[in-house]
Amino acid sequence: MKPFKSALPFATWVLRITFAAYIFISNIKGVNPINLESINFYLSLAMLILSVLLIVGGFMSKQTITVLSTIIIGLILIYRLVIPLPDLMAVSTFKQVLLIALSFFFISRGN
Repeated sequence: MKPFKSALPFATWVLRITFAAYIFISNIKGVNPINLESINFYLSLAMLILSVLLIVGGFMSKQTITVLSTIIIGLILIYRLVIPLPDLMAVSTFKQVLLIALSFFFISRGN
């Protein structure tokens, strides 16, 4: 059976919106209350801005915003995965790896 290739743009947008919404919702708690001395505040703020840029990048003709925002999202996710050194078999670890894989998808795919 052949894949339904004409659905790829729709599937990419569903992935983009879901990925950005998850990143946004999971980081909104990190910026409230404002704590300028916490690195978690700045990482969460960056993730909020980058999730919006991921959606905006989908409307642009050039792929630069999409690729740059997902590179930085991927780096922050890798940082959050490696720094606390979590249990390797935890569900949260696999969530992080899935999000890193999604960011790598948009890095390699662009728009």
